[in-house]
Amino acid sequence: MPVRVTSGTGAFAANTVITSITNATQFVVSATPSTALSNASITCSRIWEHARLNDDGHTAPTGSTIDAGLLTPGSAFNATTNPAVGVFIYRDAEGTGTNTFTNTQLRWNYDANGINDDAIVAVQVFAIEMVYVPQGAFSVGDGTTTTFRGQFRDGASNVALVISSENQLTLGGTAAGNLANNNTSGMIVADDFNNSTTRTLPAAFPKGFAGFYCMKYEISQGQYRDFLNTLTYAQQVNRTATAPTSAARTGALSSTNANRNGIDIQTPGNATTLQPAVYACNLNGDTTYNQSADGEWIACNWFGWMDGPAYMDWAGLRPMTELEYEKAARGPLASIADEYAWGTTVIAGATGITNSGLATETASAGANAAFGNNANVQGPLRVGAFAAGGTNREQAGASYWGIMELSGNLWERSVTVGNAGGRAFTGLHGDGVLSANGHANVTAWPGLVSGQVTTADGSGFRGGSWDLSPPPSLLRLSDRGAATHTIPNRINSHGFRGVRTGTAGAATQIAINAGNNQTATVGT
Repeated sequence: MPVRVTSGTGAFAANTVITSITNATQFVVSATPSTALSNASITCSRIWEHARLNDDGHTAPTGSTIDAGLLTPGSAFNATTNPAVGVFIYRDAEGTGTNTFTNTQLRWNYDANGINDDAIVAVQVFAIEMVYVPQGAFSVGDGTTTTFRGQFRDGASNVALVISSENQLTLGGTAAGNLANNNTSGMIVADDFNNSTTRTLPAAFPKGFAGFYCMKYEISQGQYRDFLNTLTYAQQVNRTATAPTSAARTGALSSTNANRNGIDIQTPGNATTLQPAVYACNLNGDTTYNQSADGEWIACNWFGWMDGPAYMDWAGLRPMTELEYEKAARGPLASIADEYAWGTTVIAGATGITNSGLATETASAGANAAFGNNANVQGPLRVGAFAAGGTNREQAGASYWGIMELSGNLWERSVTVGNAGGRAFTGLHGDGVLSANGHANVTAWPGLVSGQVTTADGSGFRGGSWDLSPPPSLLRLSDRGAATHTIPNRINSHGFRGVRTGTAGAATQIAINAGNNQTATVGT
């Protein structure tokens, strides 16, 4: 909880917080007062904290199963060092259609959060649709050399490489079995390995062979709004582009709400009292917030790299590697030359929007991707906008597993294999706790400086975005032209989605039929 002096003399630095509560009358703060206290009264502001759940004792609704999402999957539960930072709720048998799970009960280890039995608390639950990508071999690259930049291949041969384990890999060179990159041809920023220079990709780097959960959709604007509304004032400062003190109806990530981003300040924060701002969706720009047409289902753009890891740390997830990106799209199928994330070479860009801002927002008839910088679009679409009852995988723009918009809409930010910053990634998960100033602080995550993610080193881009002009080569699944391109800035075509390492025996009862109605009815 942030602390400040409200009377008397003395002061704390702006980011000083309570680090522990010793007893009913004493607590410990994170820093010595910047000015000595004398006859001072201190106010401690309430903040939201991530609940540490038990690994068992939950009550699953009829027809469902609950798995605890331990901080370190596969290791023994420990209420302090390895708690459950969330749960996975899924059907207990194969099925299709809408899940309506009622009377769910989760056992919260509130003592591990330092909360007394007689404390008065408020609880919020945030749901994120995830898709399980099972353990198994898969291919990277598709053997094409004329249309791709820096694409993966098997040594010097123009064939896809099969990833068949999580073992250490040799990057570059020309030997069969090496994860090579077409000699970095055409890359915006070249990998640091090529035909003549090799590097090592450590065994700890997540390669996609092991099972993992992947967000079905890119982070929506409603999800990012909810995230911002759990942060302290100091944390909001770094997770938005405009000061939390800005006037009501000022855009949070783009001051003018450009390119279909409608997250506004509803109630300004206060820099003196450190009262956080309240954020809302307001796509139409009027004085009524969070209306049905205010765009909470639209994919959230104007992300900088640091915004994505912060959300992942807060949610108990982690960034996705570029190898996992190809597995999430292609699945176990053999590569197809020039394919997009839906496994064919057929693509049609959106030229218009119907039901703008609503949960039923759709693209123009026949479209299966957002790209082309069309004058009638000019931003990302609702997550899952291309799928409807009766659409197949190609028509819906869906991956093998039913994961949406891996080609187009917003760039997928991923962890690159192309430099040392990316290769240091070991796949640790977020613990639900950000730094005092709102940064992710997980060991070995890309961009980590002095224990906080404050640069984009080790990150890159895959999958293309709405503003790319034809031909849509950058949307192709195997294109790595920007895979090692590190841009920290907030840009109108940048979004984010995260993943989480699975465990042996994890749920596989996931509907992969993209013909189901993809309206993301839980996500916030």
